[in-house]
Amino acid sequence: DIERMKLLIISGVIALAVAVPQFSYLSYTSDERNSNEEGVAPGPRSTNCSCGWTNKKRIVGGRQTLKNEYPLIAALTLKEDGSAFCGASILTPRHALTASHCTTPTKDDEKQLVVGAHDLTNKNDPNKVTVDVAYTIEHENYDEDTFFNDVALLVLAQELKFNQFIGPVCLPTAKIPLENEWIKVLGWGRLKNKGQTSDVLMKVNLKVFPITSCAKSYIRPIDTKKPTQICTYRNNKDSCQGDSGGPLVWLDPETNRYTQVALVSYGKACASKAPAVNTDVAHFIPWIQAKIAATGLPGQTCSKV
Repeated sequence: DIERMKLLIISGVIALAVAVPQFSYLSYTSDERNSNEEGVAPGPRSTNCSCGWTNKKRIVGGRQTLKNEYPLIAALTLKEDGSAFCGASILTPRHALTASHCTTPTKDDEKQLVVGAHDLTNKNDPNKVTVDVAYTIEHENYDEDTFFNDVALLVLAQELKFNQFIGPVCLPTAKIPLENEWIKVLGWGRLKNKGQTSDVLMKVNLKVFPITSCAKSYIRPIDTKKPTQICTYRNNKDSCQGDSGGPLVWLDPETNRYTQVALVSYGKACASKAPAVNTDVAHFIPWIQAKIAATGLPGQTCSKV
């Protein structure tokens, strides 16, 4: 009976994994630099609307974020039980960004977006807001075999009220040369391979590698001539970090604000030595803007001016 129960539990975990293809990042203690002032005071260049700021009270040791440190982050959850299955980022009061592989396995009326949250299990968090997803717009050329064009727009049923704890990410205006740069991934991802997800928001710094590094690591085709993906890697411990569909952000030194340069697409097992593949957000800016405009809803995205 015990063996049968174990088998049923394992089968349930496998079924859930198949429903939404999950990927989580290698975990690493974020000690590259003192990050106390990142995203706090404005930089010399401004943005057309407030975006990409952080809330910080002290220097953080380890990987757990401060409560509401990153107002731009969102969790895509199932309405039925509130479980988070993918990450997302806020673009406007009515739009959020995620991956197509996150939205295709579930119906629109099954999805909700949670913003302003740190601990997803805390039902008494005054800053946490949950809104229904009215509908999703997947990229029309998304390929579930190659993961090309793995990007989707979430159109929200209610308008988000921006405040200190809830606000949009900055978007790039052009492709940013990021090779060998550090970027940050945020999410409630699995803490170990095939393990439990984190209740609290986690972060880790990753290095951007040449796209050819990813092309050599996967049988799945990757365009190295006109890349639409970003390759990242950080190997230290065999635990996981990050969320499929969630944002990878870069601190723009000119604005001192976080700009979303990619979103988590796919990778190998968390303990593997292979780099991970992420959707290049800059490449899809025209698509994002066109789809937002087509919804006819008010709200503009924020970028450097």
